[in-house]
Amino acid sequence: MHLIDVTDAAALAERAADLVAAQIERRPASLLALPTGRTPLALYETLMRRARAGRLSLGRVRLVNLDEYRGLAPEDPHSYAAFIRRHLIDPLALDPAQTRLWRGDACDADAELRALEATIRAWGGIDLAILGLGRNGHVAFNEPGTPREARAHLAALSDSTRAAARAADGWEAPAEGFTLGLANLLEARRLLLLVAGEGKEEARRALYRGIEDPRWPVTRLLGHPDLTVIELGARGDRP
Repeated sequence: MHLIDVTDAAALAERAADLVAAQIERRPASLLALPTGRTPLALYETLMRRARAGRLSLGRVRLVNLDEYRGLAPEDPHSYAAFIRRHLIDPLALDPAQTRLWRGDACDADAELRALEATIRAWGGIDLAILGLGRNGHVAFNEPGTPREARAHLAALSDSTRAAARAADGWEAPAEGFTLGLANLLEARRLLLLVAGEGKEEARRALYRGIEDPRWPVTRLLGHPDLTVIELGARGDRP
């Protein structure tokens, strides 16, 4: 695990953008798995700024999103698909053929799970998965107790995960979500974990103990050979 400490959100976005840019330079047709939420928002703004300035080419990059609320159509403003389109795909006018976002409103959930995994295989696997950290240690929608071997699945969302969505904009999140599983994440060639926000001290401490613990899904990432963690506002309380 490679750990980078930063002192403000702008620095987090810049360091993360540097890593994304390095990946795209290595492989212009990289497949990126993208998160949603407040933490990666500044990263997407930084990537757009660099692309518009001609410092970064996203013309061949391919994108999937990590997770999605079950029951939400891609056009629903609360959907994660809409978030990714609003903050990255549409502003950069990326070709829709470059993206495969979860359809939360899929009538056949099992078929949707199989289809997204099939797309990842067809595109050669995930080159870089960018992850956030939930208060209960979840990554994507892999909640506490999710087995390491779990592949793409429908997850029952914890109260704390749904409460975080409610706190963000006051709406009631669905009880289930589509997500790439821990096994899918561990198969990615590189992992980038962005750690910011209040109330995540216990999850952080679990990660930095360096021991896999099923109560804290983020610790399942410890076995990955290329994991980078960028942490905002580290308090010097690591074990």
